[in-house]
Amino acid sequence: MATVGVDFFRVDRARAVRRLLAVAAALVTVGATTIGAHLVQRLSAHTGRLLSLVGGAITLSGLVLGFGSLAMLLFENVYILFTAEALVLHENGKETRIAWDDLAAVKVGEKGFLVIERATGSLPWFVGAPAAEIATKITEARRKALLGLLRG
Repeated sequence: MATVGVDFFRVDRARAVRRLLAVAAALVTVGATTIGAHLVQRLSAHTGRLLSLVGGAITLSGLVLGFGSLAMLLFENVYILFTAEALVLHENGKETRIAWDDLAAVKVGEKGFLVIERATGSLPWFVGAPAAEIATKITEARRKALLGLLRG
């Protein structure tokens, strides 16, 4: 039986990937410029080959970093699902279901983390910049679920 969700939030890590892509673009630019440096300035054959080799290595590392960060962005599957029965925390195939009556409180932690307080302990969960908004939505959904008003 499929889980019917009432609300859904996917963690967005685009800001961190954007930084990696900027570094990757800079590496590719510097590497390509280094490869072509011996075409602009007359250098010895040994120095020209060395610059081309170093430039190729820098360009290759930039390409690996760029495509690797894009793959990281595409293959990451982290989200929070609100259902009528529970709060579902999904992280790359591993799900943690927290029944609404087991959820004591949700607090905003440091650096984009939520601290989900349960009867058995607390669970930190990264949600990024909108942590306060998500904490409010979870609290509201919990209140509605305990009153039987949360429908899928």
